[in-house]
Amino acid sequence: MNRRHFIKLGVVGTGAALAGVEAVSAQNLPPAAKPSTLVAIPISVAPLATGDLDAMFDDMRNRAGANALFPFIYTHEPSRAGLERSAGFHGGNYATPHMEFYKDTQQGFADLRAPEFGDVDVLARVIPVARKHGIRMFPFLLEDNALPAAVPHRQAFYEVDHHGRPTAKRPGGPCFNNPCYQNFTLGLVEDYARSYDIGGIMWGSERQGGLLNTLGVSQSSGEDPGLTTCFCEFCVKKGRDRGIDVERARRGFDEIEKFTRASRAGQRPRDGYFTTFWRLLLNYPEVLAWENLWTTSRQEFQSAIYRKVKSINPALQVGWHAWQNISFSPFQRAEENQADVAGFSDFIRPALYNNAAGGRFVTFIRNARGSVFGDFSPELTRDVLIQELNYPNETTYDKLSATGFSADYVEREVRRVVESVSGHPVQIWPGVDIDVPVSAGESHCTPESVGLAVKAAFKGGAQGIILSRNYTEMKPENLSGAGAALKELGVI
Repeated sequence: MNRRHFIKLGVVGTGAALAGVEAVSAQNLPPAAKPSTLVAIPISVAPLATGDLDAMFDDMRNRAGANALFPFIYTHEPSRAGLERSAGFHGGNYATPHMEFYKDTQQGFADLRAPEFGDVDVLARVIPVARKHGIRMFPFLLEDNALPAAVPHRQAFYEVDHHGRPTAKRPGGPCFNNPCYQNFTLGLVEDYARSYDIGGIMWGSERQGGLLNTLGVSQSSGEDPGLTTCFCEFCVKKGRDRGIDVERARRGFDEIEKFTRASRAGQRPRDGYFTTFWRLLLNYPEVLAWENLWTTSRQEFQSAIYRKVKSINPALQVGWHAWQNISFSPFQRAEENQADVAGFSDFIRPALYNNAAGGRFVTFIRNARGSVFGDFSPELTRDVLIQELNYPNETTYDKLSATGFSADYVEREVRRVVESVSGHPVQIWPGVDIDVPVSAGESHCTPESVGLAVKAAFKGGAQGIILSRNYTEMKPENLSGAGAALKELGVI
């Protein structure tokens, strides 16, 4: 490697954007296969491990002009593997772990390697065929935090809540300050970057900080407000090094947990929900300091991933999946300002599933009314959030689930993210909804609605698009609807 191209980065201060990053584009494809605009599709590993690759890639190319694939290549979650949940499911790396990259991770080959497809190395099987079809490969590393990991050694990666209990599921997850988790993730991306002819890597974490978890302001329902994270030994040390009173932070989270539990039980505080919440923050400012520690620790973790991949091959593109909850929550939107990661990003993929957004936003409203928005009716909560988030063209509360969000939501969110990274060579590749699963009675995608969302993404300033959430979920006619819109736009 030419060391002059090595990009050295470090997080400056607490959450400040990093500078000095050059634009990067893939260089490992024949000229005819280098598209000017990325059109990508995420996919479970099962069809890649067992399916007719030529037929599948022909379908993707013919229907939507796909030129990139984002496989869930490392996962302990059955749905991402494309398999049914079963007691014997293990998961892990569906490529071959090269063990020289996994020192100091407390995991052996059997821990890392997914056994479901025998000796099949999915990346080794797919890459040569994908290249023939003009399709680049981007391993999609989406954190496992919805189910307990199948590998006992991975339990050591997970966060510790403010009661001192290890977490093993949402809203907890692996700790960004845990050296074993850091070593594992950096080893994983190094393995993919050195061992396979890929176009880049996307990493994602569908989580938020401890304060927002305790308040329950999330599109995910039924989460325990007592699982405030993280207070592991590594976070405690980091907090003390920053001058935070750790015990006061714990007490603050304990008081906010009590507030949320009482709010969910319908016990209105004397001075109202929002006033009581604000008073708790005034009494325990350490809570906000701890929230900032969690958020900036993730940014430092992302920066480390970026540096690792770029030190191996500066041509590889490194970027981030952004959880859809950010577009529902003014709190998480404030914490995850995309400008803060622009200095160590080649691309950002905000998940903007407009069809599924209706039901998810309704769930967010219900959860938010269980704490800080408890003073408002569901309808008024919707109105306040819609004004704060700047979605003036969405329907009323009673119709949200049945209609979903409009394409205008996609356009506005893409434009917001594009503007937030202005001045940085970061591409925005939004994830647009094609048959993301919804609950009974909720709206469903059509070729027309998909086409409108695709057009809205580019109207908002997108430089590429990731047709989402998973190829195996998509109806052929709806994928074709995306392709028709891309042809009309002149993208393909």
